[in-house]
Formats: sequence, structure tokens, C-alpha cells
Amino acid sequence: MAASTTSQQPTRAHARSGQLVAALAGAELIGFPGPRLLGQRRGASTREPVGEQMQLWVDDEVLCFAWGQPWELGTAAYWAEQTRRRPPVTSYALGRNLTEEVAACMLGGYGIPAAVGLAAYDAVRAAGLLVGSPSAAAVEAVLRRPLTVRGRVRPVRYRFARQRAERLAAALAALCASDPPREPIALRNWLMTLPGIGPKTASWVVRNHCGCDTVAIVDIHVQRAGFAAGFFAPGWRLPRDYGRFEEAFCQVASLAGLSAAALDACIWHQMQALGRARELLLAR
Repeated sequence: MAASTTSQQPTRAHARSGQLVAALAGAELIGFPGPRLLGQRRGASTREPVGEQMQLWVDDEVLCFAWGQPWELGTAAYWAEQTRRRPPVTSYALGRNLTEEVAACMLGGYGIPAAVGLAAYDAVRAAGLLVGSPSAAAVEAVLRRPLTVRGRVRPVRYRFARQRAERLAAALAALCASDPPREPIALRNWLMTLPGIGPKTASWVVRNHCGCDTVAIVDIHVQRAGFAAGFFAPGWRLPRDYGRFEEAFCQVASLAGLSAAALDACIWHQMQALGRARELLLAR
């Protein structure tokens, strides 16, 4: 019985590998490079510890993990190489100013697909509600209208319309009445005092608006990729341990010679593109 189980393992592993390669090959058509490009490395940092066992110090914890090779799917080395293969991005801004950036990020995020969040932001901005201090009722009225979303045949209803409208209206009032800090970390801390803005949304705003590379946007995709690669501790949880996630992620980006913004954008886009096939990528 044991011998039979062992003999099936390579077959299952090969099947998973075949499924993932097929998924990656298809995903190449929508914007990121697949395994056929992993044979050679370009632009690698001389500091990158390819093939080495690593230790990261995060507060009072030591994380031990294998950096891996660029062709080993799901490793830190894999994500570093995939990031280098992406076209460089000069700006991640969604809005033209801080107020618009806050609105765009608050209307996206948890429970809202990216395209839906952007459609909601476009609708609120088109209604002239990102100037001054609109009422929550006015914002909610716009969010309750069916949204035209790129890639969707039918109009889409926005989830959490009342909750997000109340939070966005409160944030816009605070922005209108205050002079927010300009230094990135100080701005992030200030944003987290506003209703409905946690560390991820605040970091997202700061990354986009300031072009800051000392913060990280740790969403579910980045979290799961980091767990699979080994550079996040299994016991960490969001939002409680956001600072630990961010510190570890920024250390990994630095070792790879990459910006944290480029690395998290690569992980997010690739995990989004793979859909359910991302489970195969993370099954290390």
C-alpha cells in the first residue's frame, strides 16, 4: 500500500506541473512572462542570494527559508525574476491628487474586484464629488447606480455602497479640513486615523501618491505568495502583524535589488491573471 502511494506521487506532481505550465502559458497572452523566459536572468542584483538559505530578522523573530532559483515556481527568486521581466512602471497613481488617490483606494480593496473599484471611483469623480466635502448620501446615491465595468458585459452593482460612502465622505471631510503630512510614513500614519483606512489602504495611497518605496501593500495575494515562498511566518495575521509583513517584504525586495512597489505589483498582477490556477503556483 505504501509503495503504491509513493509511486503515484511523481505522477501527481507532474500533473500539477503540467497544469501550471499551461496556465502560465495562457497568462502570457494577458501581460506577464511565463516559464519559457526563465532560462536566463537579466538585471539581477549582485546581492541576490540565489540558491542560498536565508535568514530575515523581523522584530524579535528569525525567518529561515530557501531563496531558490528563478525557475523554481513560487520561490523568492522566481518572483524577483518575474518582476525584472515586467516593463518598468514610472507611476502607480490612480488619481491626480491626494484626495482622488484616497477615493480610488478606498473604493477598491477588500471584497471589491479591481475593475469594479476603478469604475466606482470614475463614477464618483465624474459626479463632481471629489471636490470639497460631499455628503455620505450623495456618494451612496452614485455607488448604488449600476456601474459599467471594463470586461463585463452587464452593468455591475457595487457592494458595500452605504459603508464605503460613509467612510469616504468622512475621509474627504478630513482631507478638506486638514493639512495632511507630506512625508510618506507620517502621511500613512495620519491616513490610518481616518475611518475605514487600515494599514494596507494607507500604504496603497502612499505608494501611489508619493512614489514611496518604504511601504508595502500586503494584500491577500502578497500574503499567500510570501507564505508559500517562506519569507512570511505562518503565524502572522493581518491586520495585527502588518508591520512584520511589511518589514519582511521590503527586506526581500532589497535583497533582490528591486523596489517593493515593483515586486508587490508583479505578485498582484500574476496572481490575478492566474485565477484558480494560482493554487498550483503556491503548492510548493
